[in-house]
Amino acid sequence: MAVVVFECPIDEATLASIQELRLLRIEVLQRQIQQIDKVVETLLEQGTLQADERGPYREVILAELQEKCEELQSRLDSRETVYSDELELYLDVLTTE
Repeated sequence: MAVVVFECPIDEATLASIQELRLLRIEVLQRQIQQIDKVVETLLEQGTLQADERGPYREVILAELQEKCEELQSRLDSRETVYSDELELYLDVLTTE
């Protein structure tokens, strides 16, 4: 995947808010990891998964959640780097308040 980087000044308050969003996202992911069976059950109820897919997809979903959590953990260390998905989420949060 290509990565495009722009240098753009972002004020301290915005950087702090994005860090807070990262922490919240990590908290949610960790909760989903801890409650993976409940997450899978919800997907079954929604019709996203079929009953026979429960076992194989449980491990896939768990791995994806852990990977996202690790990525966000690494982003915490790179406070000055803001990713497009984070900007989109930040703008969504601002527009829904």
